[in-house]
Amino acid sequence: MKWLVACLLVSSVALADVDEVDNGKTHTVDCKKDPTVRVSGNSNTFTLEGTCESVQVSGNKNTVTGDGAKQVMLSGNDNAINLASIAKVMVSGDRNTVTYKKAKPTVADQGNKNKVTQAK
Repeated sequence: MKWLVACLLVSSVALADVDEVDNGKTHTVDCKKDPTVRVSGNSNTFTLEGTCESVQVSGNKNTVTGDGAKQVMLSGNDNAINLASIAKVMVSGDRNTVTYKKAKPTVADQGNKNKVTQAK
């Protein structure tokens, strides 16, 4: 758990970031403009255009789809991540689903009943 907290505290050099703390919102993110996405709200929907540096989800029942992320960190529960490419996945929450299309990411899963699978 300490490694996840440390990762969440480290911010990358970025032009801007997207932070969502509300519930039930929909966003389209241009990863060139907003390379870091942080979600602590619930039941939000994000569509990524391009490859983001980092997607950090600590809320519950959020959905993230789109092109990709260099790293995805999930400490929330029941989230669905469906991206074309992901380099690294770190999960400490429970019942999260991560689906990728391209090369298999590096996975660190310290939660329960999480699924990281390649799309067919």
